[in-house]
Amino acid sequence: MKKIFLFTCLAVIFLFNVSLVQAYDSTPIGWASQNGGTKGGAGGTVVEVNNATDFIHYVQGTKQTPYIIYVSGNINLGGNVRVRGNKTIIGRPGSHITGDLKSYRIEEGNNIFRFLDIDNQAKVGDGDCISIDAASHIWIDHCTFTDGGDGNVDIKNAADYITVSWCIFKYTYNSGHNFSNLIGDNDNNASVDTNHLLITFHHNWYSTLCVERMPSVRFGTAHIYNTYFDCPGNDYCIRTRLYAQCLVENNYFKNVQDPWERYVTSVGVDHPGLLHASGNILDNVTWVVGSDSKVVLIDGTDTVFTPPYSYTLDNAADVPAIVQYGAGANGKDGPPPHWYFGYYGDFDRSGFIDMKDFATFANYWGVPDCNQLWNADYNGDCKVNFYELGLMAEHWLYITPDTTPPAVPTGFGALAGDATVSLDWSDNTEGDLAGYNIYRSTTPGSGYSKLNSSLLSSSNYTDNSVTNETAYYYVVTAVDTSSNESGHSSEKAVMPSPGSSSLTIEEATPGFCSVDGAIENEWAGYTGTGYANTVNALGNGVNWSVNILTGGTYTFTWRYTLVTGDRTAKLIVNGTTVVPNISFPASGANTTYILTTPIDVSLTAGINNIRLEATTADGLGNIDNINITGANLMRATCP
Repeated sequence: MKKIFLFTCLAVIFLFNVSLVQAYDSTPIGWASQNGGTKGGAGGTVVEVNNATDFIHYVQGTKQTPYIIYVSGNINLGGNVRVRGNKTIIGRPGSHITGDLKSYRIEEGNNIFRFLDIDNQAKVGDGDCISIDAASHIWIDHCTFTDGGDGNVDIKNAADYITVSWCIFKYTYNSGHNFSNLIGDNDNNASVDTNHLLITFHHNWYSTLCVERMPSVRFGTAHIYNTYFDCPGNDYCIRTRLYAQCLVENNYFKNVQDPWERYVTSVGVDHPGLLHASGNILDNVTWVVGSDSKVVLIDGTDTVFTPPYSYTLDNAADVPAIVQYGAGANGKDGPPPHWYFGYYGDFDRSGFIDMKDFATFANYWGVPDCNQLWNADYNGDCKVNFYELGLMAEHWLYITPDTTPPAVPTGFGALAGDATVSLDWSDNTEGDLAGYNIYRSTTPGSGYSKLNSSLLSSSNYTDNSVTNETAYYYVVTAVDTSSNESGHSSEKAVMPSPGSSSLTIEEATPGFCSVDGAIENEWAGYTGTGYANTVNALGNGVNWSVNILTGGTYTFTWRYTLVTGDRTAKLIVNGTTVVPNISFPASGANTTYILTTPIDVSLTAGINNIRLEATTADGLGNIDNINITGANLMRATCP
């Protein structure tokens, strides 16, 4: 009956209104459009090459003469090939390049690379697929990069005005160095790179076995938008480093670890990288503080630059379909057809196929122009006929199953006691919420096991299956009535205990909350895994949290190292300054650790959030640990 009804409707609908497909971008969007734009070999001689000899001649041997060079066949460059100024290199369908194209020297540049399929598994030349070194005005568009031995596309040494768009970055095996895009050569290059490395990444796809640097940015001003991150097993995606500014907008992160993070070395501690994130979708991502003490997880609320160019943001939810359809050397032109976003026939993407959709479908029936059928010709035979009609009939008036998970639970907190841990979080507000799951591990960020045998109906849980003096790491998820499960909440670390009269808290252990800087291990002599090094500025500090089981007087000391110059700090408890002036005399050497003079403070029973904060522009010394002694206390989860 469904199909008879559709055939009848088809006979009486005559309207025709098909949107034309947009063309590939003819000019770059982003930083490559600025300061005169990027024109490549425009106006130059057009040549076709199919071998390394001719390729190298036109790309490298013609100096700055403009050329538009089309590549066909398979070309093995055998090493670095210098790309001279004013060149456009375009790959024909099915072509492939092996080697490293290197655009360098500030007086040259103005290069365009499009529709190229490149690998450098052998790590010849600089080891990249494309190396941008000191060159400016570069547009890399619709390229596929595979197995860059050092990096897929690395950009360094004051390179400027660069756009990387609609590219695929991937690896076919794990070499231990699957690091895709390094921006900025090294930490000591400030005199060269400051105010340079202006780069836009948009509509790219980080795919199979990309592990790090998507991108990693030193000194640069990087705009990353509408990009699809789908590389399970990675370490991190975007990393901001010293002096960098990263604007991260409307991207889609799927099944990845640490979508963004800050990396702070001793060189960059005074100038940590900034990052602002907005409009992104985090689909089953995890946030993990790994073994590298220089990594700091951040919430992406820094104030960064405003792009000086015009651009249009796609909805983050549409990014996987848009990018997978259009990115890479073989990426298709224009927007994806409607079935990339759901069922065939749901033209208006309402999740429901009805008469409105059928009216649209009828517009395509019998149209002879293949180019006008892109949004309806499912099997690519340049016809819209009974084949597509059958697809549409299969889902007529069918309600698409709910595949959207609930929001990740917020407000997650944990409080340890004597062989017990109490967990609590904010209620989810979804109307189809079915309950919650609690997961626990003894390893931060991984190895979680579910504790509850059935869904929890309330937003709290008590775990009585714990052992005192063992660190536990908890997350909570929400589940709806269609069995969709949210991603993990923020992780909470606790250590149950009967209480103690003396407690020493090391960095990156339960009770240690954060440092306005980084955890480092450069100078020997520390206990634990390192020490907390604040950025040298007034008001920066280190935070801890403790549970005072019996109110009374408690004594504080800090173990630290400080080469020269005495420093001072204040002690803040639950937002109130309780000791305004604590002396930190110089220890004389980076590897000489000493203790502060003990300080007595009256603390009330309950959670006490402790902050040691610098009272001068020099910041704090390197804080190895805090020790608190008194009647009865234990570690607490951080707020």
